[in-house]
Amino acid sequence: MEATSAGLEMYRLMLTARRFEEKSLALSHAGKFSNYHSCLGQEALGVGACYQLERDDIVFPSYRGIAVRITRGFKLKDLMAGLFHKSVAPTRGRIPMHHTPNIELGVWGTTAMQGSIPPIAAGSALASKMLKTNQVSICFFGDGGSNRGDFHEALNLAGIWKLPVIFVCENNFFAKSMPVSRSTAGGSIWQRAASYGIPGELVDGNSVLAMQAAVRRGVERARSGDGATLLECETYRWEYHSTEGDREKEWAAGLDEWKAKCPIERFEKVLLEQKLATRTDFGRIGSAIDAEIDEAVAYAQAAPDAVPEHALENVYR
Repeated sequence: MEATSAGLEMYRLMLTARRFEEKSLALSHAGKFSNYHSCLGQEALGVGACYQLERDDIVFPSYRGIAVRITRGFKLKDLMAGLFHKSVAPTRGRIPMHHTPNIELGVWGTTAMQGSIPPIAAGSALASKMLKTNQVSICFFGDGGSNRGDFHEALNLAGIWKLPVIFVCENNFFAKSMPVSRSTAGGSIWQRAASYGIPGELVDGNSVLAMQAAVRRGVERARSGDGATLLECETYRWEYHSTEGDREKEWAAGLDEWKAKCPIERFEKVLLEQKLATRTDFGRIGSAIDAEIDEAVAYAQAAPDAVPEHALENVYR
């Protein structure tokens, strides 16, 4: 188990992602901005995967990547300004914060085409190998993305050339409203790794410690020159696909079961049992997070709106 300070920091990151999601959902439902894609309930996956990465490692989040971005150091006010499409947002209001990159933090933007990130991450890993930078690339994608040709091409390339990349499948069992049982042949995603000569592993995506350990093994493998790893991480989103999406009945049927596996409550129990934190610590951390989120909302609401001219910035012919 991590030292006290590290354990509390991972808890703080998870709770920050949770409270940010809750606030963003409330604002979206109130009509402050449109079509929010939540990853409420998936906080352990992003925090556990990214917590031990080096600063110059390269991360490709999915569009449910709030926990990833917060762990890498994104400021909440920048993320909130992105949701409000404000001119002070990193993308100048042109796209929602779900696709926001920050190269200084080692986070490259995701694409609007879901499941298309693995080949880009493989290319990043190839560059790291050629330049001998010892960087590891890690990319996140959903279970639906594992059925695209991009996924197979990326794993094939990574397997042939032993690229330093970790493929993290966020299996929340639904690609929008399509259950994985009806979309994915073979019964698993992680076992596909064997076809490309790389190790695959099924991970409890609702355990921050299980995620941390699995990614650490992948990082050690990548840095030692042994190549890629595929992780299938089981989790569940607690909200519909988006605030303006379909009301998915099959997804809703499994919600109570997965809420009982709340990643934050599970980690609280670990910290309490190992005497690494107290309920007072949890309350103090939560209060500080709430204040930070309130400041981020106030900042975003007061900021000037994006203007049409921003759409033409950084566009080249």
